[in-house]
Amino acid sequence: MAQRIKNKKGIVMLKIKNHGPVTLFYMGRSPLGFLLYPVHAFLVGDMLIDTGTNRVDKPFLSALTGRSIAKIVNTHHHEDHIGNNGDIQERFKIPIYAHPSALPYLENPRLNALRPYQRIVWAWPKKSKGTAIGASITAGNLHFEVINSPGHTDDHICLYEPDKKWLFSGDLFCGTTFIYLRRDENYLQILETIKKLSALEIDTIFCNLKGVVENGKEALQRKIKKMEQLRDHVLKLQEKGLPPQSIRQEVLGKEDAWNLITGGHYSKQNTIDSILSGKRPDQS
Repeated sequence: MAQRIKNKKGIVMLKIKNHGPVTLFYMGRSPLGFLLYPVHAFLVGDMLIDTGTNRVDKPFLSALTGRSIAKIVNTHHHEDHIGNNGDIQERFKIPIYAHPSALPYLENPRLNALRPYQRIVWAWPKKSKGTAIGASITAGNLHFEVINSPGHTDDHICLYEPDKKWLFSGDLFCGTTFIYLRRDENYLQILETIKKLSALEIDTIFCNLKGVVENGKEALQRKIKKMEQLRDHVLKLQEKGLPPQSIRQEVLGKEDAWNLITGGHYSKQNTIDSILSGKRPDQS
């Protein structure tokens, strides 16, 4: 089922489909008939994993009406993952679980200073009340391991169901290709986290950007290989004495619209700078 709706927050889209017992909610702002940087939320058992963007508040809340939801888990504090926490918590009277470091952002989303493009695409989340998640969590008869997964954010977690071999990966996977990096991400830490996750037996990845990714273990291994190749190429060019911008030009090419639209918050140069420094670009 797909809906394209005009509301006070612009034209938005919400698509709902099932993958076995998991319900996927694919949402975002859609002024031109396609989604501007879409995001997924997932309902598995009685647990809602992330709540998407506040741009799609009323349609999403309506789509949840009549469903059995006992808890929310946020994979991290970004605005497109906690966007509807407040409305859903108020409607269903349920707890929200997240990494301890994410809890202040749930209570005061304005701690995460959104840039203009983020406000335009996703909008500010509403306040919600969170509880620190433990080492595991259940959803009906499913039992999930909670895995600290830093790199995209320091408070990022993934959920792993070993019997089903499912990994709910938040924003850590996002496809096998790696070109762009946010200014507050850490390339080498992402690589190390994905290596840790690749040791698990994973059939299916539920990715907040890509949705369902089959052959999950192999997908992680492909991403690792590409990231290592990119890292090694960059470091060899550094050894030859090339400056960071020249390395970016040779390895990833010119900057494009993402750099312009985001004011450099999301760019190819951030990828190069993080590899070279071993840090987040905003710390380099």
